[in-house]
Amino acid sequence: TKQARRENMNRLINQIKNKIKGGSAMMINYFAMQVNLGWITLEEVPKRYRAKVAELVNLSDLGNKESKKGDL
Repeated sequence: TKQARRENMNRLINQIKNKIKGGSAMMINYFAMQVNLGWITLEEVPKRYRAKVAELVNLSDLGNKESKKGDL
């Protein structure tokens, strides 16, 4: 029936959206790691990820400032 097909289609669309979101999170973490290590600059991060990467790098910097040198 039409409703069953529509439900299957919605389920597939949601699965695709979840995969894309997971991939985005992985890319954001990947670029943030590279910025933290000094391998690339924030300007070299693709525009679609730049804002989230900048936010993550800033949070990482806050955590590093609050920790003591002896903790490492």
